Amino acid sequence: MRSFLIFSLLFLFCLAVSPETPKSRKKKGPQLLPIQRTSHSRSETKFLLYSNTIEEGCLIEFNQFDTLEKCRFNASLPLVMIVHGWSVDGRLEGWIWKLAEALKSQLTQTNVIITDWLALAHAHYPIAVQNTRDVGQEIARFLEWLEESVQFSRGNAHLIGYSLGAHVSGFAGSYIRGARKIGRITGLDPAGPLFEGMSPTDRLSPDDADFVDAIHTFTQQQMGLSVGIKQPVAHFDFYPNGGTFQPGCHIMHVYNHIVQYGITGLAQTVKCAHERSVHLFIDSLWHNNQHIKGYWCKDMQTFDKGRCLSCRAKRCNILGYHIRKERVPGSRRLFLKTRAQMPFKGWYEQMRREQEIAALSPGKPRQATSICAYTTCEFRCVSE
Repeated sequence: MRSFLIFSLLFLFCLAVSPETPKSRKKKGPQLLPIQRTSHSRSETKFLLYSNTIEEGCLIEFNQFDTLEKCRFNASLPLVMIVHGWSVDGRLEGWIWKLAEALKSQLTQTNVIITDWLALAHAHYPIAVQNTRDVGQEIARFLEWLEESVQFSRGNAHLIGYSLGAHVSGFAGSYIRGARKIGRITGLDPAGPLFEGMSPTDRLSPDDADFVDAIHTFTQQQMGLSVGIKQPVAHFDFYPNGGTFQPGCHIMHVYNHIVQYGITGLAQTVKCAHERSVHLFIDSLWHNNQHIKGYWCKDMQTFDKGRCLSCRAKRCNILGYHIRKERVPGSRRLFLKTRAQMPFKGWYEQMRREQEIAALSPGKPRQATSICAYTTCEFRCVSE
């Protein structure tokens, strides 16, 4: 049943895929159906400055300086820009406002802008994928305009993109002109279909900002496809619970979701693991005294054996907003365990002991075995 639901969603994602290649710009992108675009459709991205006192956000219009004053944009403060993903119903999802509220509540001296590109996201998935380049370019032009008009520094910009929005943010970082880069990009379960296996120039990559981090929560593959991208795309790539699936998102929880969301509960079950990336990031804001750490490790199987639970030589980092920002060669894959609900912080009790394997001949080193137990107590190492 769960496999069928996941496959159905992936089928919708990949509907109307064609082997033809669209016209390229700076990034040529994956092979998609060519579509006709009008000049009007290229300017439909809206930038809404979020405020606790304005329910829908205040619209800042590109090249309209008076709207910056009207919305009280403060160029001396950092900017966090939220970029949503593919839209099925043409509406801004509830998580957007929850994330905006958490950002504004915990980071009061920050501009929070919601990038509304629904006009281009509410389309067949391959067409929405192609539109990501246009939206990325519009965001780049918007940031350049802020620099020119009010001397805002792009280094103070932090783009948080969910699903397709993660790649939109990456394209914004690559399209922005000049030697300096955007300060930070966070990819929340960056979309997988039509991006998995692509070169760094065709998706979010570490080169798109001074610092790039990503959280992968739904990389479970069906028919060779996964909703979230599995390959590393950042300086630090976090894989909670291995990244394939998330606790509390199993099909057995569909009844709980129906009780909570009504008839849309089935859809909530399907997107539960994908959207978990967003809620993990929100959790890092609301519970900033309970940092969740990820550990540099080869894979989840090695992590589960307790072989990677060390922060020596900067082998661990904090998941979410408060991550330690440092550039590293290539990408580092970090693994961790979480709970099924907020607060998501999970704890491990690592029990390590050395066993002498009788079959080993004398003189050979003893083999260390590890057992990781997921508990609700604090983290501690027990050695025997």
